[in-house]
This record gives sequence, structure tokens and C-alpha cells, in this order.
Amino acid sequence: MPQRTGSISLTDPADIGFSVVIPSYNRRDYLMACLDSVAAQTHAPAQVIVVDDGSTDGTLAALADRPGVQVLTQANAGPGAARNAGAAQATGTYLAFLDSDDLWVPDSLRTFASLIVAHDHPALLFARFADFTGTPPPHQGAPAAGEAYADFLAGAGAGHFAGAGMMVIRRDAFDAAGGFTTAHINAEDHDLALRLGTARGFVQVTAPVTLLHRLHDSNEMGDAARNTAGIARLVAQEAAGRYPGGTARRGQRRRILLGHVRAAVLAGVRQGDTAALRLYLRTLPWALAAGRWRYLLAVPALTLGQAMRRMTGRVTP
Repeated sequence: MPQRTGSISLTDPADIGFSVVIPSYNRRDYLMACLDSVAAQTHAPAQVIVVDDGSTDGTLAALADRPGVQVLTQANAGPGAARNAGAAQATGTYLAFLDSDDLWVPDSLRTFASLIVAHDHPALLFARFADFTGTPPPHQGAPAAGEAYADFLAGAGAGHFAGAGMMVIRRDAFDAAGGFTTAHINAEDHDLALRLGTARGFVQVTAPVTLLHRLHDSNEMGDAARNTAGIARLVAQEAAGRYPGGTARRGQRRRILLGHVRAAVLAGVRQGDTAALRLYLRTLPWALAAGRWRYLLAVPALTLGQAMRRMTGRVTP
């Protein structure tokens, strides 16, 4: 049966209603560019919600000149709490999260809507993104295409991942999963994706690029120690049995987690983060069971190489 919201049948992409949720903290100029990209959508959103997370840079004054934008304010509580606050005010069938320093291309919502209808209203979609610095690259349009799975866990091993600002989530599924963690950590996006792991339907957008991810000095993901701590929390959540799917889906969950662990450990070891080595050791049985031999050997080699360089640096001629 087609899904319905009130009297609107959701079998036509034009009927898909999106509530756009944008958390922002002291990114006034980036936020204005972000909102320009939302206003340029060929599929108009049902709602645009900006949650100001205690900014002190004049963000609220700038937003006063933005008609049609619903502005929520809160004392600084972090992006997870801000996204949840926006989602709580949403009326659309889908929540489209967007980070205030990123941009959509004009057909982003149209692409999401087409894939939602084509794949029977999945719980979760990941945008296809491209990094940029400075001036955004020109938009290269393409027919909407995506890889569809029964659920997020079923896509384990395909390498799909997304930041929170790249996620489109059916609102009822978001509510059932409990929203984003409000802990001040990295990897809150991966945590939510895993908690949505068995919700029906997951689509990774493969064409066109729908999100332009801005690279700049204040991107939080550049902090290896925070990344390691965030991924370590995911591992602890898995060990405590807090992700869905039970023992039958354990292999898929851990395959996804190992992808995140590998990236965090290698980055952390290169920066001398001892917590990364602890994370490596904690998940060693998982990596052995999965046969991740290159990774298993790479970490000791990197660690030894760094130790040798430190020793060499102490030797005086």
C-alpha cells in the first residue's frame, strides 16, 4: 500500500515533504551560503529549520533577514542536541540534515525524492558528497541513481558512510531510534546509523553529487583524538548490545564498525595517540575474525616506525 500523510499519497516524488534541519554555531557567513543553496532547490522543502546553538557571531541578526526560515535558539549544547531540537519541530515525512558550512546542489531534494519513491520509502538515505575548498565546483547534473539495501546493516562491507549532514531519515524511523546522542563526541552520525541498522530500507545515492562538503580549518573531524574517542564509544555500545540485529546481524555490525575503527586507529597512530593503540587492541579479535591482515600488520609497523624515528631523533652526532 502507498504511504500516506493526511490525504497525500506518497507515490509521486513531488509529494515528498522534507523538513531541512541545519544546526549552526558561529558560522554566520557559511550558514548564509548554505541557506542560499537550500533556497535554490528545484524541489522546494516543506520546512527549513535552523537551530542556533548559542552563536555569538551575529548569526541571529543575519537570520532575521531570511523569510521562510524557522529559527530555534538554545544555549550551546552541541550539534546532536541541536539536530534533535530541530527534528522535534519537523512536520515533513523526511528529515534532511545539512551542516551549516556545507552546500546542496540545486537538485539535491529532487534526487532524494525520486529515490525515496523508487525504493519504497526507505528509512535512511546517504547523500553522495564531494569535498571542496574556496569556490564551490560547478554542478554536474545526472539522473538520480542509488544502491538500495533491505536495511543499513545489509550494506555492510560496501564502504558506505556519511556524516550527520549527509543523512536523510524518515521521521518516524528517526523518532523510533531516539535521535542523535547528545554526548559531546565525534561519530554521533555513525552511532545513529547503527541504531537505524534494521529499519526498513537504506539507499546510498550514487548520482548525482548532492552535497558539497566544505573543507576548512575548523572541521571537527580533523581531531584524531576526538575521532578515536568517538569510535571507541561505538565499540563500547556494540559490546553492551545496544545496537539492533542481535547475534544474527553481529557480523554485519562489526564489519561496519571495523571500517570506522581502521580509519580512526591509523590516523591516531600516525599522530601518536595512545588511545588509538588501545582501540586497536580492544578490537583485535574482531579484526582477526574478519581476516583484516593488512590492517593488523600495518598498525604494529607504523608504531615501530614511529618509535624508531623518536629514538633516532634523540641520538646526537
